This record gives sequence, structure tokens and C-alpha cells, in this order.
Amino acid sequence: MDLVELLQQAQRLANETKMDTEMPGVERTMTQVLQATQELHSRITQTGTNDLQAHILLGSKGVDLPKLTQKLDTLSARQSFEPLDPVTDTDVQGYLKNERENAILSVIDETNRSIFESVERQKWRCIYAEWGKEKESLLNALVGPRQQDFPDVQRHMVPTSMADEPTPFSRLNSIQQLYAAKITAYNESHIQGTQRPNLVTTFAVLAQDSFDDPLVAEMWNVLEYMAAVTPLSRNIDPIQSRQTAPQFIHQARTYLERRYKTYMNKVIEQNLVLARRGGIPNVYNLVGSYVGVTFRNPQSLYGLHDVNNGRPLWPLVYYSLRSGDLGAAVLYLKESGVCPDLLKLMTLQKNGNTETSTGKIEGQLKLEYNNNKLHVCTDPYKKAVYAIVLACDPQDSHAELMRSIDDFLWLQLSILRGQDKRDYNIEQLTYSGLQSMILDKYGENYFNAREKTPLYFQVLALTGQFEAAIEFLARTEQNRPHAVHMAIALNELCMLGAPSSVKQPLLSSEPDDPPPMKRLNLVRLIVMYAKFFEQTDTEQALQYYYLLRHFKAEDGSNAMLSCVCDLLVENCDDRMLQLFHTMDYDMYSLAGMVGDELSKRSNYESAIKLYFIAGQLDKALRLVCSLLSQVVHQPSRPGSMRERLGAVTQRMDAALADRKTNVEAHVIVTYTVLSQVMEFFDLFHAGESRLASKILANNRLIPANSNEVDECVTNLKRMGPEIIKVLPDILLAAMDIVYAEYVDQRGTSGTGSVYGDETKIENREASLRHLRGRAKALTNMAASVPYRMPSTTNQRLVQLEILMH
Repeated sequence: MDLVELLQQAQRLANETKMDTEMPGVERTMTQVLQATQELHSRITQTGTNDLQAHILLGSKGVDLPKLTQKLDTLSARQSFEPLDPVTDTDVQGYLKNERENAILSVIDETNRSIFESVERQKWRCIYAEWGKEKESLLNALVGPRQQDFPDVQRHMVPTSMADEPTPFSRLNSIQQLYAAKITAYNESHIQGTQRPNLVTTFAVLAQDSFDDPLVAEMWNVLEYMAAVTPLSRNIDPIQSRQTAPQFIHQARTYLERRYKTYMNKVIEQNLVLARRGGIPNVYNLVGSYVGVTFRNPQSLYGLHDVNNGRPLWPLVYYSLRSGDLGAAVLYLKESGVCPDLLKLMTLQKNGNTETSTGKIEGQLKLEYNNNKLHVCTDPYKKAVYAIVLACDPQDSHAELMRSIDDFLWLQLSILRGQDKRDYNIEQLTYSGLQSMILDKYGENYFNAREKTPLYFQVLALTGQFEAAIEFLARTEQNRPHAVHMAIALNELCMLGAPSSVKQPLLSSEPDDPPPMKRLNLVRLIVMYAKFFEQTDTEQALQYYYLLRHFKAEDGSNAMLSCVCDLLVENCDDRMLQLFHTMDYDMYSLAGMVGDELSKRSNYESAIKLYFIAGQLDKALRLVCSLLSQVVHQPSRPGSMRERLGAVTQRMDAALADRKTNVEAHVIVTYTVLSQVMEFFDLFHAGESRLASKILANNRLIPANSNEVDECVTNLKRMGPEIIKVLPDILLAAMDIVYAEYVDQRGTSGTGSVYGDETKIENREASLRHLRGRAKALTNMAASVPYRMPSTTNQRLVQLEILMH
């Protein structure tokens, strides 16, 4: 681009930007432009861009920024609002200055905090008030419908009636009421000393006859059969005993075997023609008929070994064992003439021979079972028979034979071996191993426990895990009544494992418990159950709490007494104690516990009643004195506490007349004086001033003259604080009596004749001086007692004394 083109482009740009109004021309030389640029650059670098902009902005508003900056620099936020740093000990002036300023700052901070809290409370108060007005306006806006909107309906008067003694609606359903009736009868038999029934059997019969639920009846049947063992002692741990005693394994197997025999009979009855039932009714013929029906098709015989009288041999032996008849299995095996070693071992087991005599044969058979021939055997019944008789190979599930949970559980129970009979050379299943398999390995998800609750309960119960089964059953409201009473029934048979502490969770375990055994907190379970209805069905709740009489808390208190104490405290009904009228010791202890709890809650009148029942006169007397000191000076009104305390004092007087040995002497003295003071105020309010004064004189509570002030003050120091509390009212009442007598005497003297007997005048003057002396003694005593009298009392006493001069 040459100079000509540059000039033309500059002119074009000037024409485009040309404005209507002409700007004044500025003519500067290059030297002047350079000088102005340097001045502007130096000014910007010295003050900064922000300062320059601030100067421009504030200057346009009329603010002198440099002067304002100087004022701000003189202020120190640290000195105004922050706590000061500590100074050295030698700087006394600095220390005092810091302390003063810190005190001022703390006051300011506290004031700010209180103001903020006050504003916050006021804000919410206003919000609630506004919302209350809005609710009121909304309710007022809900105007009733017009008369013509509804048809004219004729009203009928329906007569209603109420029972003479209405009772609250029971929260127990029909099943719970049936259970509660059995519990009440059971407790009554224990109280009366008669033979107590077996609660497991009682509830099983109840479920069978009265519950329209076969699944619940089946659960009770399982529990009844498992509990039909030798009774245990309360000194033996149920968990340890259950793990070591083989009787629970035998009971579970027997139950499953009996149930399977019932199933085989049903199958045979449905196929009587094919079964060809006949002969003696025993397991041998039952199994033969059942196998004849089950294996009637040729396809069902595929892979089976050996035959006995036209029927497969090993199913006959297996189902004989499945029915619990080892003799029938031996007979079938003997008829076939196969496996002589197995027949010999089964015969020895049938005859009850010891492990020593069967050990050699069993070892040979285990070697035979472990060889390849038996592992690849196509007859599942033969493999199962060997596994059951030899109690080995727990990893083989024998899936071909497992048609139900009962079959699986029976097979696992059949191959169990105790810890003392284990052969560590081969893999074997123990009782605790089976329990862990059911509870931990498979668990609730495998058994679909939520939808099949009775089935999972039965599996846990048949494996001896009563506590886990009951806890699982108690999770649902529908099954909770059954779970509670199952736990109660087992506990009464000493078969329920309980934790060492009643504060443990519902299901817990102790460090020494073999896994996976758990312990059930029966106290927590019963309390959780009874709390639901104790307010409406209190007597039934007490019956359940009575079952906890053998449980102790960490502090040694009885669990039953603690539960009943809480119930009685909530209801304040001492008549409930009569439900345990034959347990005198427990009733008295319970009354004392309830009285202590009521006393802590300041329900003194109810506590006094219970202390009377418990025979704890000392505690009752202390509470009576405390209450009397609060109301003794008041006039008696119908229904007032003072009137009620009058009846209590009469009962207390009768009780103290019989025995005083359990009550401390100073408590009796305080009570006696308060009783006299109560009588004094009764006479005072009734207008019997002379009799009231005589009571005070007899008890030496107030002085008759100034010489007796010291003696009365000394006597007062020996009395309890309850007397001191009522002393101001006694002094005021005594002063009112003296003043009333003084006014009466002055009035009498003023109405006499001027020329009357001088002797009578002198007597009246002496009487007035005596009354002034009594008033002076009362004010002196009020000033002499080493206690702070109310200011109103002193003012009233001095005022009346002045009026008498």
C-alpha cells in the first residue's frame, strides 16, 4: 500500500465517523503527546488501576477519598471486636486494660446472642400466631350446607345404655385371650401349690382344638415333640445341654419318620389295588406296599440294583430306614442275601452294640464306599443306605431322593456324628455343623422364609435352634403371640437359652456358646408383648410379668417386680397388688418399690398408701411430714389435700400405736408437733382462739413473754425443717389471736363507766400489758430465730405490735 492509498482510506474513515457537531480541534506536537503519555503512565503505576477508578467514582459523588482513607486507617477491628492477647504478668496496667476490654467484649457478645435468640423466638411466635389465625379463618370459612341441599330426613332417637362399671375395650384378640386364659390358670396352679401342667402340651392342644390354622397347629406339634425329653434343671445351661445330648437329634428324626409313615399310608390308601396291602400291619408290609405303588412303572426301575420278591431291594431298605424301622431294613437285606458285611453292621446297630464291636466292620465298609464302584453306582438308594449306615459323605446331597425339606433334613440328621464319635480320617457332619448349614449357609432366603414362615420355623426347631426359630417367628405381628408363648412354655421346662443380662438384645450369644447357637431374651420379649395391652388388660399383663419372677437384673432387682412396679406407677392403683395375695413377701417388696418410684416422681399421696402396705412406716411418716408442712396452715376444704391428709394422719396414729420401733425418734417428734399444729390451725380457723393458744403453749412453740424467747428458739433448733417451714404462719396466727384479744379488751375498757371500779381498770390494764408483752415476744422470736423469715411476716408482726401500743 503506497501513501496515496493510505491517505484516501484515512479520509474515507474520517467521513464515516463524521458527527453533526464539530469537535474542537486538538493540535499537539509529538513531543507533547509523548510527555502526556508518560505522565499518565506514571500516575497509573503509582496508585494502581483500582485506586484510580475508586478516586474517579467517589470523586464524582463528592467524597474525599484520601481523607476517608486516613480515617479508616485509624480504626482497628482487632481492638474493637476481637479478644485481646494476654500480656505479661509484670504489665499490670496492660493486664487491667485487657481484662476490662475483654469483659466488655464478652458482655457485648452475650447481649448479641441473647438478642438473636429473642428475635428468633419472637419470629416463630409470630409465625405460629399468624398460622393459628389462618387456621381459624379456614375453619370459619367451612360454612355448613344450606337447608335445601339435603332432603328432609326424619330423626329417630336411639336409646343407649352404659354399664354401671364400664371397662376399657380389650386390645387382645381372640387368640391372645385364649393364650392369656391358659397363662392365668398356670399361674394360679403355681400359687396354690398344685401340680402345674406342661405348657407346651397345653398350648399344642389349644392350637389343635381352638385355632383354625393347621400351620400353627403343626408348629406346636413340632415343638411339643422336640420338648418331650428328660426335664432339665435350672442349674444346667440349656444351650450346652442341647448340643451334647443326642436325645434332641433322636426326637427330630423320630418326628420326621412318623410324619413320613403318615404320608406313605395316604399314598397307599389312594392306590389300594396296586398296593395289595395285607399281612400284619407293620413297617415291613407298609414299605413293601408303598414301593409296589411307587415303582409300578418299568421306567422307574432303571438303574436300580438287586431285587427282592419282584421289587427293587434298595428302595425297600431305604424306605424302611426312612420310616425309622432298622429291623425291617435288616429283614429285607437278609432276604436278598447281598452285602453280608452291611447286613452284619446293621444287625449290630439294631441290637445296640457298642462302637468297639462295630468299628472294624464299619471301617471296611467305608473303604468299600469310597472306592470307585460305589461312587459311580447308578442306584441312588444303595448309595443313600451306605451313607446313612456309615454316617459319611455329607457333601453328597442325594438329589434324586430329595423330594421335600423333610427328606433333606432327615438324611442330614441320619448321618450326624457326635464330637466324641468323629472319625477325623474322613469328612463327617456334626450337630453344630448341621445347625450352621441351616442358619448361616442356607438361611432365610434359601427357604423363602417370609412366605413360608411355618416351614422355616420347623426346620430351625428340628435342628435344636429354638431361640432363633422363636425370634424369627416374633418378627411378624401375626405370629408374635405364638412366638411369645412358645418361649414361655420352653422356659418353664428349662429348655430356653437366656442371656446373662436382661438388657441384651432379643437375640444374642455368649462368648462360650458353640456357634451358631443363640440366646433369647425372654424378659424383653414378654415386656414388648405385654406393653401393647397393659393399659386395657392390666390383670393379664400382670400374669405375664409374673412369669419373670426368676430373672434378675445386674443390680440384683427382680425383673417381675420391676415390670409390675412400672405398671403400677403408670396406673397408680394399689389394688392390683391383691392379685398376688398369697405371695406376702413379694407383695410387700413390690409395694415398697412402687412407693419409692412414686416418691421420685413426686406422687407422694400414692406413695404413702403403698408404704403403708409395705409396712415401711418410716418412709410414709417422712412424706406425711413433708406434705403437712405445705398445707397445715390452710383452712380445710372438701376434697383438698389437707382434708385427705387428715384421714392419713388418723391411719398413721393407729399404726404408730402398734409399733414405733422402725421409726426414728426425731421423725416421730416432728410428726407429733405437726399434728398438734394441724389441730391448732383447725381451731384457729374455727374461731376457737383460747383452745388454739393452749395447744401452742403446751408444745412450747412460741413464747408467752420475752423471757421465754431463748427457750423457744432452742427447742426450735431441735426440730425438723418441716416445723421451721410452717413457723411464719404459726407466728402470724398467734399474733392475730393476741391482737384480737387486745382489741376485745380495749373495746371492753372503753365502754365502761368513768366512775367504775378502779380494780377492774387496773386488771384490764394489766391484761393489756400482758398482751403487749406477748406481741413483743413474738416479734423478738421472729428476729431471734437463725433462719431468714419472709419480709412480709416481719412487717405484719411489727405492724400489729405497733397498733397495740
